Amino acid sequence: MIRITGLGLGLASLLVFPNAHAAPRLYDGYVTIDEAPVATDLAQTIYRTVHGPTVGQGLYELLTGTGYRLAEPWTADPAIERLYVQPYPEAQREVGPVELGVALERLAGPAWDLVVDPVNRRVSFERRPLYRPAPAPATAPPGEGVEPEVSP
Repeated sequence: MIRITGLGLGLASLLVFPNAHAAPRLYDGYVTIDEAPVATDLAQTIYRTVHGPTVGQGLYELLTGTGYRLAEPWTADPAIERLYVQPYPEAQREVGPVELGVALERLAGPAWDLVVDPVNRRVSFERRPLYRPAPAPATAPPGEGVEPEVSP
């Protein structure tokens, strides 16, 4: 025969009804529900199947319905078309659940930094310094850069 004491009964009820202690509180007959805040901007979670053949078209599809759009090419990095014409990676056709910003960075790859214009709600990319062409060395015209001789 099993004998349950007062302490044992309390412990047994917690094991049987683990959420019994977490009942929602009532306020004037209403229950308050705590919800996670809705993510906005680039923290919003997206689920997409991308069909476009290029990265540019894929970016457009990822941004559809998010409130953001691609910046105009003439306002972006001069080499942005190099990114946009790349073939869309087959391994990234099914996107999500993932944050929008993470999906955009993953698609662009390690050579590109995500640039966000929150005022106009536009996104673009810039090449990281490592992937930019080296600046041409400055050459001085003949005769410049040489200090004139001073006679005694």
